[in-house]
Amino acid sequence: MPRTFRIGSWAWIATGVGHLAIMGVMALGDGDPAGDRAAAKEVEFALGGIRRTLYEVDLGINFVMSIALVFGGLACLVAVKAGPVPRALAGLGFATSLALLAVAVLLLPSPPIVLFALAALAFGHAFVASGRTGVATVSRG
Repeated sequence: MPRTFRIGSWAWIATGVGHLAIMGVMALGDGDPAGDRAAAKEVEFALGGIRRTLYEVDLGINFVMSIALVFGGLACLVAVKAGPVPRALAGLGFATSLALLAVAVLLLPSPPIVLFALAALAFGHAFVASGRTGVATVSRG
C-alpha cells in the first residue's frame, strides 16, 4: 500500500485537530453578534433522562466528532506501524472519506471539504494500488 494511506490518515487528523482549534477559539471568543449562542442556550430538552441545552448538545457533538476523527487517523497510522495493512482498511477509509465528503459538501465550509476530498483520493489510491492481494505494505519511512 502506498504512502497515500498515510496521507489519508493525516487528513483525518488535520480535520479533527483543526475543528478542535476552531471550537476552542469560538468558546473563548467575545460576544455573540447574531445571538445564536444565547438562543441555543435557552432551548432545553431531556434525552435519556439528562437535561441539556441545544448549545451543550451542539458543542458536545462537535468535540466528540473531532476527537473521533483524530482517533481514526491515529488508529490508521498505528495500523501502518504494526505491519501489513489489510486492503479492506484502505477501502473502509475510502468509503468513510466519501461519506464525510458528501456531508461536508452539503453542510460545511471549504476546509473540511478540501481535507475530506484529499482523504478520499488518498485512501482510494491506496485501495486501488494494493491490488487483489488482500494486504499490502505501507512505506514506514
